[in-house]
Amino acid sequence: MTLGAADEGVFDGDTLALWEPHIRAFVEILPVATATHEGVLSGLTFGVKDIIDVEGAHTRNGSATSVDVSLATKDAEVVAALRAQGARVVGKTSTTEFAFTDPTDCRNPHDLSRTPGGSSSGSGAAVAAGLVDFALGTQTAGSLCRPAAYCGVVGFKPTYGALSRARVTPLAPGFDSVGVIAKSVTVAKSAFAVMHNQKTSPEGKLMTFVRWLLPGEVKASSDTLSALDAATKALALNAEFPPPPSVPCDPQAIVDAHRMVMLAEAFEAHGCILRSDQAKLLRPKFRAALDAGAGLNAADVSSARQTLRSAADAFWSGMQDVDAILTVPVPEGAPKLGDGTGFQDWLTPWTVFGGPLVSLPWGIDREGRPRAVMLAGRPGSDMPLLTLAQQLEDSAPARPIPKRPPV
Repeated sequence: MTLGAADEGVFDGDTLALWEPHIRAFVEILPVATATHEGVLSGLTFGVKDIIDVEGAHTRNGSATSVDVSLATKDAEVVAALRAQGARVVGKTSTTEFAFTDPTDCRNPHDLSRTPGGSSSGSGAAVAAGLVDFALGTQTAGSLCRPAAYCGVVGFKPTYGALSRARVTPLAPGFDSVGVIAKSVTVAKSAFAVMHNQKTSPEGKLMTFVRWLLPGEVKASSDTLSALDAATKALALNAEFPPPPSVPCDPQAIVDAHRMVMLAEAFEAHGCILRSDQAKLLRPKFRAALDAGAGLNAADVSSARQTLRSAADAFWSGMQDVDAILTVPVPEGAPKLGDGTGFQDWLTPWTVFGGPLVSLPWGIDREGRPRAVMLAGRPGSDMPLLTLAQQLEDSAPARPIPKRPPV
């Protein structure tokens, strides 16, 4: 895959020094050494969410419980694959504690009074500010597409299980997915192809699309709907847009069942902290999550898993003649600091459905916040969906660039 001139990477230490005191995207900055390998990613730099191992760096998981960890002795498989193709690591990016929902001190480069979104907070902020060409993040509910949308950059969550999670700290392994936040779809696609180790499905063409929003009481803002209208018109130029099918979907039931399974799996992965002296160091929301997970009944968790499997099966059965869905990842732009890490209940069902997701920036709303639209595909359709996203990106407004802070 060939990167165009617009996707060529240029690392600028002065830009990093200018932005970082304001947005705090990184928790550890590494020497940007000359790449030891040449490859399709040569010249590009990337950040790594601080739940993913980088040899010679700490993996502190955004938690005071991990402050004294030793340096990682080996790269996570996804990091090693990227380095083997010439990409260079700039540093570890800020994450909420164990990728849950306690906010970090990271800021949105478009408005320092707003959240970049969680839990891949620093990854979204670093790419938006131009500090790296792309960054690794993870999504368990909505933690990769949401910061991409709020920060006005591209977010790609692959099909569940498409990328290795070896040497990646888990939150809920039944949902955790490593993905990419990038300055363009081309960069995200190139990074994914490298990490997927040539096992990607043929690119192919996606021909039948529907525009579809999750049902429920929460409604998209007029600015968000305007972006969706424009994206719909852009896709309709070269695509078939049949009326959306009637698909059985209860988002609230999915969100409730997902949360139960997520809490149970989080307790299984990290419940030992509650039985140690480090329990007092936990942030309040993650501590409450572990406490809740400890009290769950195994039969209830099993029933919740079945609810999620049935919901995914019913959704894709209802979409059997559809190749891709055009939707939006969030109802509106980034909220103010203090109002949490953003609305994730529209992304949770898409994560449960298991297929690839591409969040695309689509201009700025009336409050100066980045807007976004999203493409969703069937499990396994990663490369065709990315190809479609490239086509849609060509029709999108110019990617919003945050105003540089004063020197």
